[in-house]
Amino acid sequence: MAHLRVVATFIVAFALLAVLGVSWAGPGYISWDNTPGSGTAAMCLCSTQALQGAQMMISYQMRGCAVGALLGAIAGIAFVVIRRKKVAPAA
Repeated sequence: MAHLRVVATFIVAFALLAVLGVSWAGPGYISWDNTPGSGTAAMCLCSTQALQGAQMMISYQMRGCAVGALLGAIAGIAFVVIRRKKVAPAA
């Protein structure tokens, strides 16, 4: 049960760190990705662009959370296995 708690802690920590990282880097990437190639402002429907940008941000956050949780599970399992190998069996 203690091993499951350690792995769950790693999953939650990595997922939160991934969401924070995406939330920090996402707006810059989304604005860069939606900038026209000429660098000038294009005529567009602002409400549609705002909705699309918000949907992209939420999508990136969900993907980041999933990837972070997967990496956290891998790191947690590796941590438990390494910690278990370091403990010497009683003689």
